[in-house]
Amino acid sequence: GFTGAGQKIAVIDTGIDYTHADFGGSGDPADFTGNDGTIVEAGSFPTAKVVGGRDFVGDDYDADTPAPDADPLDCNGHGTHVAGTAAGYGVLADGSTYHGPYTSAAVAAHTFRVAPGAAPLASLMAYRVFGCDGSADTDVVVAAIDQAVADGATVINMSLGSVYGRADDPDALACDAAMLAGTMVVNAA
Repeated sequence: GFTGAGQKIAVIDTGIDYTHADFGGSGDPADFTGNDGTIVEAGSFPTAKVVGGRDFVGDDYDADTPAPDADPLDCNGHGTHVAGTAAGYGVLADGSTYHGPYTSAAVAAHTFRVAPGAAPLASLMAYRVFGCDGSADTDVVVAAIDQAVADGATVINMSLGSVYGRADDPDALACDAAMLAGTMVVNAA
């Protein structure tokens, strides 16, 4: 009975492929390859599922010189995977988007290419802090955390991390501030 309805999950990662059927997009690979990830084409973003977000860094970023743009389209795949695990609708065997119901019996009665996420009725917001390859810088991650809170995220998911992180690192402090503001933060160790 817990579907995530009413929740807004901010995915701070490589972006989200909002053309994917798991998020209510067409699922047609041509729609993804025909989408210029540096601009928002009319009617492409935001969507009913991926309701907001932005690209803080651009395609060529590798913790060097960001070239942000308005389109958080994923060119790496990791953020899309994370978003699907968190809140994908599910993709049926025929490639179409599954729209529920999200009960154990109903889900078990279908064959899926991509199973529904943990909170399939939650909204998603994509905050891109990685280019197509490479790493992210702390100041960009902190800016994304702050923006997600300002945009009304109820949950922030960051499937990113590094070894030897400290509790007083700027991104850790930003997570603390987000939680004090009422936003749950789920972060990789």
